[in-house]
Amino acid sequence: MGTQKQRGDEMRPITALFADIVGSTALGERLGPDEVKAVVGECVTRMSRAVEDFGGVIQAYMGDGICAYFGVPSAHEDDPERAARAALRIMRVAAEYGHEVESAWDIAGFNVRVGVNSGPAAVGEVGAEVTQTVALGDATNVAARLQSAAESGTVAVGEATARRLQERFVLEPLGEVSVKGRAEPVTAWRLVGPRPAAEPRPATPLVGREREVRHLESAVSDIASGRGQVLLMVGEAGLGKTRMLAELRALARDVVTWLEGACASYGSVVPYGPFVDILRTWLGVEEGEGELVIRTKLRARLGPLLGPREDELLPYLGLVLAVHLDLELERELLSVPAEELTQRVRGAYVAWVEALASERPLVVAVDDLHWADRTTRELAERLLSVTDRAAVLLAATFRPDTASEAWGFRAQAQAEYAHRTVEVPLPPLAPEASRALIDALVPPGLFEDTVKDEVVTRAEGNPLYLEELLRALMEAGGADRRRTWTIAPGSTSTLPPALESLLVARIDRLAPAPRRLSQVAAVVGREFPVSVATEVAESADPQADIGALLRAEIVREVRRVPEFECAFRHGLLQEAVLSTLTPAALRELYARVGTVMERAFGDALEEHLEQLAFYFYRSDETAKALEYLERAAARAEELNPGRAEELWNRARKAAAKLGDDAAQRRIDQRLTRLEGS
Repeated sequence: MGTQKQRGDEMRPITALFADIVGSTALGERLGPDEVKAVVGECVTRMSRAVEDFGGVIQAYMGDGICAYFGVPSAHEDDPERAARAALRIMRVAAEYGHEVESAWDIAGFNVRVGVNSGPAAVGEVGAEVTQTVALGDATNVAARLQSAAESGTVAVGEATARRLQERFVLEPLGEVSVKGRAEPVTAWRLVGPRPAAEPRPATPLVGREREVRHLESAVSDIASGRGQVLLMVGEAGLGKTRMLAELRALARDVVTWLEGACASYGSVVPYGPFVDILRTWLGVEEGEGELVIRTKLRARLGPLLGPREDELLPYLGLVLAVHLDLELERELLSVPAEELTQRVRGAYVAWVEALASERPLVVAVDDLHWADRTTRELAERLLSVTDRAAVLLAATFRPDTASEAWGFRAQAQAEYAHRTVEVPLPPLAPEASRALIDALVPPGLFEDTVKDEVVTRAEGNPLYLEELLRALMEAGGADRRRTWTIAPGSTSTLPPALESLLVARIDRLAPAPRRLSQVAAVVGREFPVSVATEVAESADPQADIGALLRAEIVREVRRVPEFECAFRHGLLQEAVLSTLTPAALRELYARVGTVMERAFGDALEEHLEQLAFYFYRSDETAKALEYLERAAARAEELNPGRAEELWNRARKAAAKLGDDAAQRRIDQRLTRLEGS
């Protein structure tokens, strides 16, 4: 967690997980202290491993339990899902360990309980000589209370987490749980498990993608005729890659066998992750089924498909599924060199795909290939050759991340299989398409046209952003449906939680120096002079830092002459960067930016009075804010009386904050004169 130390205190979207052993004190009645320590310690170790497998960090060990964070020191767009899967893994390993405890010590009922909750938290270090990172706020308090209120052997999640999980997991309402120090109780849900893979999710209406759909229709026509294809759908997060994959499935429904898997951002947990899921789905293997059931299904389905090749390929497909088929076979495989064994496993998978395609045209679809690990990418590359020999459409969706394994797969497909590869880039939606999407998603009359226009403007053509903004408005209730969005002084974020996690995760992938520069730049504005941002950020290597932001596509270049200026690629990305700063850090940066800008404007200061007032008003430099507000208001009186009135009222607030009675009287006189004119 050293990176966090370099950042200092920050505001972050986190998911907290608390887990403890139920009835651990009762163990002392049956066991000696050393035995209790051994039993409890082993369980805590297994729980910790489950958390770390999904990218969480253990913040504290609490005797017979753990406190863990997801989103510290770096956010992931799917932190609530990671925490949910870790919690379910804890349930499973605890149940297995409970059987071991009962067998070894004759103690029944050994179990754990877990609480999970998401929300904003202040993250920083506490302590003297030895410091540790903590996340403080309502989100962690509620998670701890949910854990203590959960029944033995269950996972309780808070409402914010439940909203993020409802599409992928089965949840049961638990009612309300009281939380110490809170006036109102919180709504809790029991996390049951993942939704069945076959359970379809509601499809978002598809608008503004006519050209892209024509590419999909052409691919379906080709595969129906037996021509192998490679289809690559590329776009930034939220532009609808998964939705396009669903459209491809709908178009191909009557003519192909469809096999689909998705890469997870924690994909290194399972080698060949999406291809394992594809094989399990074809076999009809349900979550949690034991090895005996999987072995039986594997033999039953492979026999008719592979015929005499079953015995040859079965052991290697068993390795893909991590099931033990035959002790003698396993001993033989131990003698095979690792690289050769890897090639045999991939060869068996390719042979299985070809056998399926001989019965009916086949689509092998992999969603979110940008999360792929090396093993997944190498197997995907091996499958490319099948498109030359069989009626196989290999479809993949991924982001334009040149550092990802997906980009290597794309290069291989375009270099070696250009004759079969079609790439479909997904650009942002046009404003009229965004408006059509809103009309398709919400009932007529629910929002005023001005609100719809603001959503379109703020989403900037990104369908996911648009949906999340609409959802946030609807969840806020009728009164807030007419509101506008602003980052108020001292606030954390107005972003919907799903978007905040998604966008902060992009920022967290930056090295410390470029990340700090992005925070300063966000304070300067959507568009910013690079010289000002690098000076305030005290960049040791300004060219390298701004270069890192450009390569990561956090910002884009606007102009070089007369001054080098850049802009955030999306307004919500700027807001996400601002959301990571504590109120105190924001005020300090606004003051420093104002001071540097003041010097930079030089002789042109009169043309930038309102801009300087903006920075100082959001800092603790209230006297300077008052000075520039009065000057800006006086200048605006002739050109824009309405704007002048707004500035005078803001100046009055600054004067009141300073306790400057003379300034308040002076401002009141100007306001009275304006009202009478």
